[in-house]
Amino acid sequence: MREAFPREVRLLKRRDFLEVQERGKKVAAGPLVGLVAPSPDGKSRLGLTVSSKVGTAVVRNAVRRRLRELFRKRRDRWPGGMHLVVVARPSAREA
Repeated sequence: MREAFPREVRLLKRRDFLEVQERGKKVAAGPLVGLVAPSPDGKSRLGLTVSSKVGTAVVRNAVRRRLRELFRKRRDRWPGGMHLVVVARPSAREA
């Protein structure tokens, strides 16, 4: 299996993020909050939100890279047909 993170597996549009927030279920896990909703197209996709409260641009990008890596390495374990939005809390900086 390829370990890339192509556009097809990312949530990119604001309306996609809002749809997951409206229809999804919220799960909190330490420094992260996950929102999960069924996918209308049957494909699993990931969206990441890391606000400026987490830190500088360097810190935010490092957090995003770690989260993308986790998704890439474990993509085969994710249930199919789910849209997942991960929101990093400020404590994600140290995690």
